[in-house]
Amino acid sequence: MLVLRNLRSRLTVGVVAVLSVVLVIAGALVADAADRTEREALDDRLRRTAELLDVTARDVVQQGQLDDLDRQRLDQTLRVTGSSLRIVIQGAAVDGGEAGRPFPRVGRLPLGYSSHESGGQRYRIYVKSVDLSDAGRDVLEGRVEVSSTLRILERRGERLERRLLLIGLLVLVTTGLATWLAADLVLRPLRRLRRAARGIESDDDLEQRVPVQGPEELRALARSFNAMLGRLERSSGERQQALAATRRFAADAGHELRTPLTSVQAALSTVHRHPSIDPETRTAIIGDALAEQRRLVTLLDGLQALARGDANPVDQVDVDLAGVVAEAAGAIAARHPDVALRTTLPERLVVRGWEPGLRVLADNLLVNAARHGRPGGTISASARRIEGGRAALVVEDDGPGIPVEERERLFEPFVRGRDVERPGSGLGLALVAQQVRHHGATIRIDDSPLGGARFTVEFPPPDAVGHAAAPPSPPEPRRRWSRRP
Repeated sequence: MLVLRNLRSRLTVGVVAVLSVVLVIAGALVADAADRTEREALDDRLRRTAELLDVTARDVVQQGQLDDLDRQRLDQTLRVTGSSLRIVIQGAAVDGGEAGRPFPRVGRLPLGYSSHESGGQRYRIYVKSVDLSDAGRDVLEGRVEVSSTLRILERRGERLERRLLLIGLLVLVTTGLATWLAADLVLRPLRRLRRAARGIESDDDLEQRVPVQGPEELRALARSFNAMLGRLERSSGERQQALAATRRFAADAGHELRTPLTSVQAALSTVHRHPSIDPETRTAIIGDALAEQRRLVTLLDGLQALARGDANPVDQVDVDLAGVVAEAAGAIAARHPDVALRTTLPERLVVRGWEPGLRVLADNLLVNAARHGRPGGTISASARRIEGGRAALVVEDDGPGIPVEERERLFEPFVRGRDVERPGSGLGLALVAQQVRHHGATIRIDDSPLGGARFTVEFPPPDAVGHAAAPPSPPEPRRRWSRRP
């Protein structure tokens, strides 16, 4: 079984096995046809010999026996061919009417052809009746019996079988060798494919691809293998991304939640150790604990949103950015009724993206503007189509603004401006930057005409990823105003 462990050996053995069956069947048919031809030739010779002996049979009837000259000629002719002659009259062999080899000892013979065995040999005998009415005697029956040994035919058949066997063995050996060498050429592309797969396995690099070459079957196999590698690469990337997000969440949670948890523990411990503390101090301590608890909830929500955004890449579809911003603006207006919110949005502005992620982006930009603008001030949100088919979202506030040297680092988690005193987790702009990356967009911070900061997010055009561009925005976008009461 060791020789059949590879495809090359199996192919060779299979071809040789099939060819062996074919050769055996063909050899049997050839040998049978040759034997049948030889027997037909022998029968024809016996028949012609018997027909030529009609005159000789009449001479025997007239003379009583063959003369010496005729016997010598017949003996010489019949012995060469291994044949014998016997003339029978009235059911008995005529004395001196035999020639050639001794006639086989057999019983009464029927007319025509028959095969018999005598003395360990097989014979073929032909019997022909002869009309002796003109031989000058009152003859009731005359027959000529010609026999020939089948030993010569049997030897020829044996020689033919040996030759066929030798030729078959030579053909099998030659075919096996040729198949072995041809299989090496045929399987060479498969070996290249195997080496490429081993290289990918040893390097543990799912970005590699096997070459698509060779016969169509191997090219199809290579394409399927590359498609599988692509799926494995994406799956591995998503798994690593999810793992990194989990580790990041655990590390950030452990680092950022320690301080508020410690503050809550200290407040509760103080209340527990001093049950007789005055109500005013107790109220202040509980208020601080509740503030830290709210900070904990905000931190956990932000960390969870960061981890969810990093760990769950989704397919992007056509999303109406104007509708998403309008919903986010409505929610901010309800949460910050003292802020004047001004929006400038078209009827429809389509981008490629993930709607929940775009909502996170818009919510955090508006929350950041409302939180860091002037108390009771104004914030602005607008969206429009710009050059190149791109979409732009602009959020502005009237706060103190952001120094140029701090603008890049504000998109990192837990980073806040040096002069910022408003409460916050430091995760809002990190969530914005995360969604900007996921959507292939860009973001920049400038000074706003309102006096504060202006955040501009630019999205790639929808047709950049094989989709039709969205219809152009109306020339006059509608304006929606949400005034503070």
